[in-house]
Amino acid sequence: MNDSIDRRRFVQVATGGTVIALAGCLSDDGDGDGDGDGNEGEDEGEPDTGDSTDEDENGDGESPGDDADGSEGLVYAFAPNTIAVIDPEEGTVVDEITEDLSDESWADPRITAAYDEIYVVRESPSQVVVIDTDAREIVDEVDIGPNPTHMYHPNDDEMWVHSDEEGTFYVVDTDTHEVTEIVESGLENEGHGKLLYHEDFGSMGYATNVNDPATLLIDLESYERTDYVELENEDEGTHYKAYAPETGLAYFEHGDETAVVDTESDEVVEYLDFAGGMYLSPDETVLGVLDGNSIRFIDATTADSEEHGVVDVDEGPDALRYYEADDGTLYAFTAHTQTDQASIIDVEALEIVETVDIGDIVRPEGAPFLYRSGVAGGGYFISPADDDGIVAIVDMASQEVVDHVEVEEGVDTVQFVGDSGVGYTGTLR
Repeated sequence: MNDSIDRRRFVQVATGGTVIALAGCLSDDGDGDGDGDGNEGEDEGEPDTGDSTDEDENGDGESPGDDADGSEGLVYAFAPNTIAVIDPEEGTVVDEITEDLSDESWADPRITAAYDEIYVVRESPSQVVVIDTDAREIVDEVDIGPNPTHMYHPNDDEMWVHSDEEGTFYVVDTDTHEVTEIVESGLENEGHGKLLYHEDFGSMGYATNVNDPATLLIDLESYERTDYVELENEDEGTHYKAYAPETGLAYFEHGDETAVVDTESDEVVEYLDFAGGMYLSPDETVLGVLDGNSIRFIDATTADSEEHGVVDVDEGPDALRYYEADDGTLYAFTAHTQTDQASIIDVEALEIVETVDIGDIVRPEGAPFLYRSGVAGGGYFISPADDDGIVAIVDMASQEVVDHVEVEEGVDTVQFVGDSGVGYTGTLR
């Protein structure tokens, strides 16, 4: 099995001698929230601050900054040897960043609140790469802790990057591109983790960790774990997370259950008997939960987390994104991990109304879980297909594929420049 492909497909975390494979973890916070989201111990090192504006980032003898006129409405697609800049309206690659990129493995891009920079995890050698979206070029490389996977943007001034090997967050200043703090999050100083933040929480946030049977309270101003909410099963950690502003309830995947926590009292109020990736609609009224081959739609406005209903997809649904039509109908778009298709779901009617071809992904032999990224932006659902080397562009209004944009085999991560309603909290955060 190719190690780079295997790494992009699933993450393995050692827990008490047991290896646990985590699905949907490489760009889902994006949390995805492209849950999309969403996202320490040793010397962080000094970032490379070399002036890349004079370098040939396009690989064509010219600096992209000479011709580039910004990136609003464009898509950055990350592949092993290139970062392709795609115009989804035209269905073409309009720029490429290639210099010094070779067999790269990317994860969990985050765009700043001003959309002027994209931060993306470069898994080896444990870095965050900073891209100027105006110049369309790499402007910095920031060294962080080992085994990074997820990154989060809880405020305009910082990116928080999780080191799974250390169970810590590296805090990167978005002005200086330097690591300013290392926050010990996990109780055991290791483990794959995520961060949940919302403006309702003030200076606090919640972290998850697959090694810890608890939700972890993080003070975002003092940069420390201040407490934790203990959960019922001491043999299960926490993973996916979501927040419903209407009720003040936070949801945490805990083994085969979902722990529901009142964020006012930090007490568990309920356990739901299902669990999986969680995606809140942009209007914050519906929470979609990927429960195996089914999607459960929860009323995020009710204190008892009332279930609207279940839609069976049966082909490994992932990367759930929403679209509200002109008539008010809410649709959910979900990429399949087991086929080359995506399903479009009428959330109110609880039925699949269309299936479209978005290209195929690599499925490593023996992989217990598969993951497929996807974002929404500019009225499009955008999902890469690494086996076919394309990025599929689906018009969300017409529910039709408008382009398969050729990039490179291995392309598996995308970021839209603009409002993408990421799907974890429904907002940029």
